[in-house]
Amino acid sequence: MTRYEKMSQLFNEDYRVIDFLPRRVPDEAGTLFEEAEQYYMQDKQLQIFCDKVIAIVLKLLCYYPFEMYVQEHIPLIRTREGWLKDKHCDTIVKLIKKTILKRRGQIDILLTKENSMISISGGTLSIAVYNESESLREMLQSMVRTEGLYDWKFRA
Repeated sequence: MTRYEKMSQLFNEDYRVIDFLPRRVPDEAGTLFEEAEQYYMQDKQLQIFCDKVIAIVLKLLCYYPFEMYVQEHIPLIRTREGWLKDKHCDTIVKLIKKTILKRRGQIDILLTKENSMISISGGTLSIAVYNESESLREMLQSMVRTEGLYDWKFRA
């Protein structure tokens, strides 16, 4: 199975959400949720969220072999899409910052030996973890709590 096929398969499964809120907000929450979300999307608050995501991802990648697929969607500039060849820490940090702070694009990280994937999308205050093993879940829960974020299961 190719990396693309594996990603496609994982996107169709239930996933765990790492979020700034402790659980999914009911549809009837309406305006207050939208206002709170806009508050957290402001530059200073978004930077704090970005730093937390970077801390989680970098720590996690110390333990698991990975492949990273990057999609950049920037207006007026040719779209860049493909597998990351330069897997150095500074490159990964730069890409995560660009995705979260510019609110564009997406990064999908395949944890190859775990058969799992982490997806970071610009314009959201959460990341998704697909097909996590028990050991990955335990490690993530510890890191998520340390960073002051929450995680919860989402049905696809």
